[in-house]
Amino acid sequence: FRHMSEEFVFRLRIYLNYGIMKSRNYYFLVLFCVCWILTTSLRDRAFLPPDPKREVTSLTAGDVVSAIKKNVTCTWQEETVDTYKSGTDQTQVTGIATTFLATLDVLQRAQKQGLNMIITHEPTYYNHFDDSDFFQSDPVFLAKKSFIDEHNLVVFRFHDHWHRTSPDGIYQGVVANLDWQKYRVQSDEMIFKFPDQSVEEMAVYLSEHYDTYSVRVVGDPTMVFSKLAMAAGAPGSQAQINLLRRDDVEILIAGETHEWETVEWVRDAVTQGRKKAMILVGHANSEEAGMEYCAEWLSGFIKDVPIKFLPAGDPFWGPSK
Repeated sequence: FRHMSEEFVFRLRIYLNYGIMKSRNYYFLVLFCVCWILTTSLRDRAFLPPDPKREVTSLTAGDVVSAIKKNVTCTWQEETVDTYKSGTDQTQVTGIATTFLATLDVLQRAQKQGLNMIITHEPTYYNHFDDSDFFQSDPVFLAKKSFIDEHNLVVFRFHDHWHRTSPDGIYQGVVANLDWQKYRVQSDEMIFKFPDQSVEEMAVYLSEHYDTYSVRVVGDPTMVFSKLAMAAGAPGSQAQINLLRRDDVEILIAGETHEWETVEWVRDAVTQGRKKAMILVGHANSEEAGMEYCAEWLSGFIKDVPIKFLPAGDPFWGPSK
């Protein structure tokens, strides 16, 4: 490419010089002078090899993790899932991808874009603690690990402390994505006060917002509510039921739950005549925007490398009605 470009500059100058000699036109002379200056600048700036003295970033994965620990508002705990799943502190970072889940598809996209550090909210290896003992002969696990190792990718989980920092990083991104800030009850970031509407209206809105088949509803679709709680992800049935017990909560928006736990609590509550309902939007839909916000948050104090959000997306689909 460089040699072709230099040949183009050379030929352009010959043609312009020939035009001046042929036409003796002063306008052609002015054009020749302008083009001479521009092509000289292009040759000097674009076609020369890179300056070997140009500074190369020396940012390491350890630098990124240290910066994260410094900028969260909570104390970093020793017992945590927020650890490396591959790579080390010493690995040089060329770019950072944030994602809800480090799926193989996400890892492949990150690698193609030169983003060799992936910060994921959820596990990489199919269980909360990324315990790989069960998967040692599993072909899916081995292929994924092989890709990570082959491309020297750093995978770091950022779950516990992203929730514990204030405000909760996941909720910060999710609420902004839904544009629900104006409905939030200031004393509690998980509680909202809406204009009166039906459960079905909210379910339809969420289904359209997330463009998903994953939305499922427990309760009377015609029930009118105004008091809503959010439980992003899968905080557990006890946490979900504790929210539903509150007098200032009529409907719970959640990611997922064991179907024989919170789902059956709500169903029994409805049978008893209690004004309660729950909408499940899927784990990924309920938290992914929080990792998009994470990329924005990281960009506030990490400047040396590109930082991008790579969505994992909703894993579910359903047949059209």
